[in-house]
Amino acid sequence: CPICRARIPPSREMVASLHSYRATKQRLENEGNTSSEHYHQTCRFLEEAENEVGADWDGVTVLEDKNDKQTVVMPDYIARAVGTGDIKSVLRWINANRT
Repeated sequence: CPICRARIPPSREMVASLHSYRATKQRLENEGNTSSEHYHQTCRFLEEAENEVGADWDGVTVLEDKNDKQTVVMPDYIARAVGTGDIKSVLRWINANRT
């Protein structure tokens, strides 16, 4: 925090990423797959996530989102449309959900 100089707690997304990288690393280690590029990439991502969260994080406190709006879930057909470059379907979906 710029005023009190206290460290701002990580967001839920940051904590979820951190736990996911730790679980993936542990799974790869359990499988004995510690020399693959996937393992080394996971270690790099884990290190970055740990640096973002900080060494002094208590493991419990997270930044609360005061946004009362419900998140929008992107349908699978829109994800495929993005991947194939079907911009018309994507724009129709975006404009249909402006409520």
